[in-house]
Amino acid sequence: MTRLNILLFLALILMALGTVTSQHKARKLYIELQQQKDSAKQYAIEYGQLKLEQSTWAMHSRVEEVAGKKLQMQVPDSKRVQVVTAGASVVSKEPVNAGEVETLGSTESQQINKSNPEQ
Repeated sequence: MTRLNILLFLALILMALGTVTSQHKARKLYIELQQQKDSAKQYAIEYGQLKLEQSTWAMHSRVEEVAGKKLQMQVPDSKRVQVVTAGASVVSKEPVNAGEVETLGSTESQQINKSNPEQ
């Protein structure tokens, strides 16, 4: 009977150590989970601030102001504006000069050259 008592006592000690170890791991994991949740909240706040900053930097009035002041760009006259649509010809009020064609992208240049055979 004493052997059985010793064996049961050792089993009890092992079970108690297992319970303590699992509780310790569970607490560590819970603490880590809370830290991850806090980090996620901080990232969400930072993301919102960055989206707000991006929308501020991309505002049409600000882009227009920077284009005018830093890049010395200006809105062209209405008679110099051309509308190019995909798969359609160029709608223009005056012929395009060769120097203007070079400033456009290759697709737009090809469309302009096709629609103005005199160049």
